[in-house]
Amino acid sequence: MSEVLLTLSPRPAQAEAITDWLLEENLPGFTSWQAWGHSNRNEQLTLAEQIQGKQKRTMIGMHLPEEQAAGMLAKLREQFAHYDVHYWLQPLMDFGRL
Repeated sequence: MSEVLLTLSPRPAQAEAITDWLLEENLPGFTSWQAWGHSNRNEQLTLAEQIQGKQKRTMIGMHLPEEQAAGMLAKLREQFAHYDVHYWLQPLMDFGRL
């Protein structure tokens, strides 16, 4: 079973609901941090964000088995259908504790 890194990128105002939901999903854990998103899709940006050329995002990352990640994405799509969440999956070559 291969492990993947699932990264979610919601708007900060939506991140708390997502992290609360993830805490109820019996995951071993995840990490979150603040970031800036840059895009040429101005229709998704406020006027202030268009002027700045960036948008605040909260990044949420977790590694899990590929099959579990697929199931998690399906649940997220259902639960947060109207949220602005970008995501990506990356294969993991290795992980662990030092």
